[in-house]
Amino acid sequence: MFEGPEKKFQRHIADYLIREHQYSLLEQDEIIDTEYYFAEDHLIAFLKATQKETFESLETDCGTDARDEIFKALKDELRIFPLWLIIWHGLTVRGLEFKLYYPKPRSSESVANRH
Repeated sequence: MFEGPEKKFQRHIADYLIREHQYSLLEQDEIIDTEYYFAEDHLIAFLKATQKETFESLETDCGTDARDEIFKALKDELRIFPLWLIIWHGLTVRGLEFKLYYPKPRSSESVANRH
């Protein structure tokens, strides 16, 4: 199959990110939401791994609807703010603050490195 220059460049960048920064490629079936293209399972896994207590508080308040509440809040915010701003400032879900981004730690002692 012929691959144009844009596809070759995309593949080059993706290969670099995978090789040098341990990124992984998402499979099509991991993108459940076809309107916003969220990788829902990955976001939930990130929140549980980095902010377990906050996520558990949301589960206490919302039960099995906790996941739905997160994506409802995210969609509501996206109607007002660009995604990069939400990622930078975090997401409030029913009064609970979730961080969607941790900067690369400057040292192994960094708080962000413990998450």
